[in-house]
Parts: sequence; structure tokens; C-alpha cells
Amino acid sequence: MSYGFQSWIEGGVITFVILLNIVVGFFQEYSAEKTMDSLRSLSSPTGNVVRNGRSHVVPSAEIVPGDLIELKMGDTVPADVR
Repeated sequence: MSYGFQSWIEGGVITFVILLNIVVGFFQEYSAEKTMDSLRSLSSPTGNVVRNGRSHVVPSAEIVPGDLIELKMGDTVPADVR
């Protein structure tokens, strides 16, 4: 509307603020998405399992009763373990 009333300075300031808001919002969303991706990679659902005397890295969904799970300091428990 500012441009319609030929108020060029006010219209320019409003346009600048809107564009700045778009740019800042884009970079915040991009940064948040990168952070979420790195968090997902940290909590990958795998576990070290000993099967037939060999150590394997398998997805948590493939861990079955009778598997021996190797846990190291800092590991997340990949399944319900007794």
C-alpha cells in the first residue's frame, strides 16, 4: 500500500524488513534441519551383536532373543536387554 500511495521510503523499508525476515528464517530452518540430522545419526538404531562367535553390527529390529549384545561406554541400549 505504501507504494500505491507513492511513499517510496516507507515501502522500501517495509520491503527490506520482510526480505530480511525471510532470509533469517531460512537460515534458522536450515541450521535446525542440520542439527536434527546430526542428532538422528547419533542415535542410529544399531547394536554390536555376537552371533556364532563373530561380532556383527545389526539394526535393532534384527536383534533376537539369544543374541549377545556388546555394550561399550556411551552406547545406547539397542533393544530390551536382560
